[in-house]
Amino acid sequence: MNKQIALFSALTASLLMSFAAQAADTAELKVKGVIRPSACTPAFTGTNVVDYGTISGAGLKKTAANVLPEKTIAFTVTCDAATKVAVRAIDNKASTVVTGLMTAINSNLSDKNAYGLGAAGGKNIGAYSVRSIIGSFTADGATPDIVADAANNGTWAKSAYGRFHADGTNRQAFATTGSTTPGSYKTMSGNLGVTAVLDKGDNLPLTQNIDLDGSATIEVQYL
Repeated sequence: MNKQIALFSALTASLLMSFAAQAADTAELKVKGVIRPSACTPAFTGTNVVDYGTISGAGLKKTAANVLPEKTIAFTVTCDAATKVAVRAIDNKASTVVTGLMTAINSNLSDKNAYGLGAAGGKNIGAYSVRSIIGSFTADGATPDIVADAANNGTWAKSAYGRFHADGTNRQAFATTGSTTPGSYKTMSGNLGVTAVLDKGDNLPLTQNIDLDGSATIEVQYL
């Protein structure tokens, strides 16, 4: 403790002398942080890659969107102690979204559900959606309801589809069955579903290899 105080004092003195030598003007330095009773870690089981393998360009529809099969990936949030959290998925490739493709997956979807798949030859490749698969999750061994906060303003409602928004809104939490109030849990695990849709073949540079390159950040928020 004494060493820490001495180091801080020496740093403070050094800063003050430096500022005094320059001018009478000052600038404020702030140090912030939060110590929480428990911490939570999101993780994928096995792999964090959704791999569609090799797709034949010759088999793609030329004048319509090309919906690929849904892939599932196991996902877990583990906390040191029972904690109330929400999860959201933020697109890291938003500039590469091809708009207007989501309804090819499901009529309930829109561009706000679209995550970018990257680009090739100056062309955006397509988009994909991410959802929590309803019924696949457990929370401390029980089956919870998934509730969503569409505007990130603390108003929660039961989620019918588990769809995430690419801009990070529509965060999701886990609640006791029949409740819309997020609960506190230590372990939450289940499956995420990812469905990719490629732009129509006429818009893609099919004379070259095209690598799907989607990326999203799954973030845990403490409530």
